[in-house]
Amino acid sequence: MLKNYFKIAFRNLTKNKTFSFINVSGLTLGFSCFILISLFVLDELSFDRFHKDVDDTYRIVQTITEASGDTRNVATIAPTIGPNAKDQFPEIVNQTRLLQIGRLTVGNDPLKRDYEQIWIAGPDFFEFFDFKFLYGNPSTSLTGPNNLVITESTALKYFGKKDVLGESLYTNRFEATITGVIKDFPPNSHINMETIHTIETWAPLFDEGRWFTSNWTSNSIITYLKTAPDFKKNDLESKITDLVISNYSDEIEYSSSFWLQPLKDIHLQSAGIDGGLNANQGSNLYLYMFAIIGVLVLVIACFNYMNLSTAAASKRTKEVGMRKTLGAGKSQLIMQYLGESIILSLVSLIIAITAVEFLLPYINNISGKALALPFDSIPLLTILLSVVLLSGILSALYPAIFLSKINPSKAFKTDIKLGSSGFSLKKVLVVAQFAISIGMIAATIIIYQQLNYINSKELGFSVDNKLVIDINSGPLRAQFESIKQEFEKLDAVKSVSVSSRVPGEWKVFPIANLETFENDNRSQSIFIGADEDFISTYDIQILEGRNLRNDPADSSSVLISKQAVAELGLTNPVGQRININGTVWNGDLDDGDGYAPTIVGVVDNFHFESLHKSQKPVMIASYRNPIHNIDYYTLNIETNDWQKTIADLQAINYQFDPQNPVEYTFLDNRFEELYRADKMRGQLFLIFSGIVIFIACMGLFALASFTIESRIKEIGIRKVLGASVKDIVVMVCKDFVLLVAFGFVVATPIAWFGIEKWLTDFAYRININLSFFLLAGVIAIAIALITVSYHALKSAWINPVKTLRSE
Repeated sequence: MLKNYFKIAFRNLTKNKTFSFINVSGLTLGFSCFILISLFVLDELSFDRFHKDVDDTYRIVQTITEASGDTRNVATIAPTIGPNAKDQFPEIVNQTRLLQIGRLTVGNDPLKRDYEQIWIAGPDFFEFFDFKFLYGNPSTSLTGPNNLVITESTALKYFGKKDVLGESLYTNRFEATITGVIKDFPPNSHINMETIHTIETWAPLFDEGRWFTSNWTSNSIITYLKTAPDFKKNDLESKITDLVISNYSDEIEYSSSFWLQPLKDIHLQSAGIDGGLNANQGSNLYLYMFAIIGVLVLVIACFNYMNLSTAAASKRTKEVGMRKTLGAGKSQLIMQYLGESIILSLVSLIIAITAVEFLLPYINNISGKALALPFDSIPLLTILLSVVLLSGILSALYPAIFLSKINPSKAFKTDIKLGSSGFSLKKVLVVAQFAISIGMIAATIIIYQQLNYINSKELGFSVDNKLVIDINSGPLRAQFESIKQEFEKLDAVKSVSVSSRVPGEWKVFPIANLETFENDNRSQSIFIGADEDFISTYDIQILEGRNLRNDPADSSSVLISKQAVAELGLTNPVGQRININGTVWNGDLDDGDGYAPTIVGVVDNFHFESLHKSQKPVMIASYRNPIHNIDYYTLNIETNDWQKTIADLQAINYQFDPQNPVEYTFLDNRFEELYRADKMRGQLFLIFSGIVIFIACMGLFALASFTIESRIKEIGIRKVLGASVKDIVVMVCKDFVLLVAFGFVVATPIAWFGIEKWLTDFAYRININLSFFLLAGVIAIAIALITVSYHALKSAWINPVKTLRSE
């Protein structure tokens, strides 16, 4: 029996090659998209879940409420909180700490080094987390001074082998001994480092180690906790908050509360949390969007198959009548039809898996991931087989039940049509397909409009032709004035500036709480130390007053942005003194211990951060200020030979610091990097939207063929009665255009709601209106007309004598 089912199924599939090709192609595309999106979603959901105690592991997050009332969340807290909380609260089983030092030069040769990100970790870090050790002892590798652990890639980079225990690595601070080598951090870990130093190594540079044991206010340390399974989360959060507040000094001008973020939520639910390790931060919103797209693509492919199967079923009534006459039962007919559908789905899945293998490198290149088909994954195989069975059954169930109910006596006398009434399943499915297509077209248009808006929005300064050099070594910092003069001698270099921060979120921006002596207003401002060339190099406009001067007597002068002036409520800002509280520099101004600079100028507002965030007020102080001085050179360059210019810069750097190479970045590339994830998601959205539309068009093409074929005699009669080609084309296309119009009505409110939700992720965004959706509707109607017109014209040109001959 089964053999007969397979044989008949194969014959039916090969009998109508066009129908089978469209069905297989549509299902293959649907399965391919579903598999790719499933791999993406499963990868995002897998972050940090390989740790055995993931359900009991948390990161401490601090909510800071400034004196101004503004709040912000940070994943960095004071170094003493973790150890003290563990000692005092029995529900904490263990804790570990991480501190980012920054990018320093590293190498196995004192004279040949490269830049690496340096981290400090507590001695129990590798017992706390389940990262795989290759060489060394996880319990002792992060103990003792001048010891460090590196990844296998770092070992291969500097030594050409993995087993490098006891070897030395030099930094621009000291020489350290390798006490452990670990496997590279998994791609689905929010923690990713190259070199991890011991606390004892760096303790002398942090107040002889006292900073790690007695500082309650420096928000610099990432702290993780492991808790008892039955602990009460809210109670522990309150205890930690009370512990910290009880150790605050009276000088602290902000309040804090602390909460526990589950380890498994860090990757997807850290929007609005500054600091911490999560370079490739995910988003729950995007995850939901792609999951919905994956399901919708598969649904459209199944709708296609269901629609075409329903249309084709009308041609199989005589076959069914014959089978019933020969004794076939209702269940046998249903099983045969479902079997054909499942076989076709299985063939489509096999082709889709092959296609996915070819497409994965391209998708990985766009997404920055390392997705692969895990053929040994029981959950994935179960999902795929379930999808095949479900799609096969659902796609064929309606026509199968219809065919099984046919009366044999009627089957031989006339053609029986499915859904011949005004409201039919076929029409509902076409409306659903184009509703999804229109929604995705509109979403794609708006996504690219938003990305274009971000790229073209005026930032308040110039990003073009800016080369930024990181100052990571002592010689570069100590001799910056001489180095700057040498840079300025190059013909390609138009200006050079030094500053503590540059636009583009390279490092955490220091926030200064500004107070005036004129009123009680306050402002949370980004604090930058810079020289007098910062303004001209970045082409920032001075609205009032003067620029900074290269004069030690001007070291207490500052520029503030127009936004800071507004927040402080100053009517005549130039000449006013500003008190800075809540920074590392506090004191009694009358005794000269504090830092109360004088405003010498007001600059126009500019964006230092991603446009996902609201613009912040800015204070630009002389680099001689006591808070933050210099970390970067910015060079404004005009050249047609970048290679030569960079070589000249490297040569100058070598004169002053032969051990450390130049680490440079183009500022415009850095700003592009801020939106890389958005662009990647936009590209993927465009690809999947195109596939949805293509599948819908293929289905519409085949459905139009079946529909017109069923009306071919009607068309012949109309032509005999005088209908023109235009009349026939309009008659045929009108029905399909109405279905697309219904799809537009269904899609618009749903898509509008979803896109508004996505746009809330941007502080600066476009305003959407009906025109975006009307454009999507027009595009969908145009595509539908082009798709249907081929069959409409073909039927209109047929000689009515041929269509009416049998009558």
